[in-house]
Amino acid sequence: MGYVSAWMNRDFGMIVFDSGCRKYYHAPVMPGPAVDHRVEDPIAFARSAGRHEGLIPVAALPRVQDRLAGNAGAVSFVVRGGCDERKRPQLELEITGSLHLQCGRCLTELEFPLALRTRVMLAQPGETFGGDDDPEAPEWIEAGRDLDVLELVEDEIVLSLPLSVRHAQGKCSDEAAESKRTGAANSPFSKLAGLLQSGGRKS
Repeated sequence: MGYVSAWMNRDFGMIVFDSGCRKYYHAPVMPGPAVDHRVEDPIAFARSAGRHEGLIPVAALPRVQDRLAGNAGAVSFVVRGGCDERKRPQLELEITGSLHLQCGRCLTELEFPLALRTRVMLAQPGETFGGDDDPEAPEWIEAGRDLDVLELVEDEIVLSLPLSVRHAQGKCSDEAAESKRTGAANSPFSKLAGLLQSGGRKS
């Protein structure tokens, strides 16, 4: 049987290594100061089926700020290491949460849910990768000494955003107000009031 050991790391909090199955885990960091989410040696992380998860404040995603009506909240992510059927190292990434985007019609807040799942293949530095013309083929990235998970998460979020978002028809604040005014003007009571007013002026 193997043994389990743990030590502290400034980026991840506690890292647990299980020598029995040769896996290591980045334990989730408790709320507190901002954490630099990085995976050291991503290829080794993938081949040992590592796992890293956490929360990223929406305010810490600079490339989406100009699309937002507000940057409160956070998105959660899970990165799982593994290998494909050809024994090539890969990462599976799941992202959940929501963003408060700005409606392109009324410019007010619109909640945009996030439920993303993607797979990224890892290549050694200098290695030729990809080459598939299949649009469904996974993305390839070059694995350096470490991997910035925040940047990877932000990449996937940016790619998932539509060019323009709008509330459903009639749900915009201006449209709703206009629809309410139009409905009131066309109501039987409004028409009756108009007839009474007209009759009063004639007398």
